Amino acid sequence: MGFVLGVDAGGTKTIAVIADETGQVHGIGKAGSANFQACGVSGARGQIQLAIQAAARKADVDLSGFQAVCYGISGADRPVDFDTVRNFTLDLAACPVYRLENDTIIALRAGTPDGVGIALIAGTGSNAIGRNADGAKLQVGGIGRLSGDFGSAGQLGEAAIVAALMGLDGRGLATGLADKIKSKLGLAQLEDIIEYEFFDSNRAGLDLGSLAPLIFEAADEGDQVALALLEEAGINVARGVRVILEKLFSDQSEVTIVFGGSIFQKGSHPKLIETISRQCRAFHQQTRFVRLEVQPALGAIGFAFDDLEWPLTKQIFDQMRQSYKSAWPINPAE
Repeated sequence: MGFVLGVDAGGTKTIAVIADETGQVHGIGKAGSANFQACGVSGARGQIQLAIQAAARKADVDLSGFQAVCYGISGADRPVDFDTVRNFTLDLAACPVYRLENDTIIALRAGTPDGVGIALIAGTGSNAIGRNADGAKLQVGGIGRLSGDFGSAGQLGEAAIVAALMGLDGRGLATGLADKIKSKLGLAQLEDIIEYEFFDSNRAGLDLGSLAPLIFEAADEGDQVALALLEEAGINVARGVRVILEKLFSDQSEVTIVFGGSIFQKGSHPKLIETISRQCRAFHQQTRFVRLEVQPALGAIGFAFDDLEWPLTKQIFDQMRQSYKSAWPINPAE
């Protein structure tokens, strides 16, 4: 029996999955953040190795027993990044077929039958990558705060703070986000949030991403500022989609857009996704939207199947999805 390994290494967690040619999942391993840009090469390698080893133990498979491996790695953006990641992953699971992708691309493969379309990821960070039928790929943004990564947890959290402070001093509309942020962080006054940036501050580092759910919570309550923040983020995400559509899919009538990541998959209010969908259809009417319902690591498994020319029929993929759920009985997107 042949085994393949698929790894989804993101900014928050790493998932490794081992499956056979029938789609049966034999082992799953989980570890922490493996974006080398945030945790360093040693940290990223260590977390990926932990996830692979855990999956291999559960599957009772030797690390040299894979026929193909595909890594989807957060932080693999520029050519130099791919070189860096390749250098610290090549020997983690020696096998004849090795493939390295950005983690957004494996989400696209997981959400489409052929890995063709556009994947939008919004979680710890955000990214937009398209891949056409010829295999040409284009990434827009996705390299951090300075590239305008709208829709990410960090971007939304920062936007919530700014809007709340502006609402308090009169530069903007009053918003319930102010009280929600104070409660979340245990602040007496919202302006005390600046102490997180003081050199001698006793406060722990501010996790902006942890504030993102507050925007969705406020939007559910009808807060106009929160709704406007989600709409602004959606408009900016759609700008990236438009660039990809024009450069990769100008001659194609229907394009599938896959939404993945915790913000898109768990956000309780639909305003963000609705705005992106509306904006995209305004300049490309034949767009089909899919919210990812499986773990992106299964997309890495899909690419390993492709590289080995193993058939990945709907029946086999359904078997993969069901056996993954059986082996990891929580939300399969987690």
